[in-house]
Amino acid sequence: MAIEKTIEKEIFWEDSRQRLIPKTQVKITDQSRDEMIEQLVARWKSCQTQIKELKIWIYSEVNAFLDLLHQEYTANDKQKNNNVTLKDYSGRYKLVLNAADFITFDEKLKVAKSLIDSCIGRWSLGADKNLVAIINDAFRVNQQGRISIPRVLGLRNLNIEDAEWQQAMQTINDSIVIEHTKKYIRLYERDQGEEGKFVALPLDIANL
Repeated sequence: MAIEKTIEKEIFWEDSRQRLIPKTQVKITDQSRDEMIEQLVARWKSCQTQIKELKIWIYSEVNAFLDLLHQEYTANDKQKNNNVTLKDYSGRYKLVLNAADFITFDEKLKVAKSLIDSCIGRWSLGADKNLVAIINDAFRVNQQGRISIPRVLGLRNLNIEDAEWQQAMQTINDSIVIEHTKKYIRLYERDQGEEGKFVALPLDIANL
């Protein structure tokens, strides 16, 4: 997608290093490649827009249907459920809507780590070395300097009857912050074979 500039009636193309090259000196193959990519990008962005509109439309239709159900069954709870599975009458198609929360920790995680270190200090003489290794490993950072969220949350599954440990686990719970929620839409079609399994109908280019 060439950036054109006209200087004294002559057309220049700007290259990747912001140099101005007279268009007459740009190879025909380079011009053809640029035109091809420009057309590709235009179609790509058009498809992106269509998919975004499809997503909005699907949620609008599903929410309208859920409102209809609330009216039919006189339910008072008007909250939209982010996790919904719907099938057509014949059971051939299945629509799945769900949401995943992406979480991080705030500054209270450091407090939790201090409490845990205190526990390890008290247990150091008689603690299981494997347990200590699991605890320490949970707070190790990766190459990007980030703590493994599943490992930290996994500490809550350890059955340790200790007041300070329980306080640390509660502090971990309190430190959880939902950064954002990502919504997913998946559509499945039942295989007409003997097993009749549901097969995803992907919109992912790699899976088409």
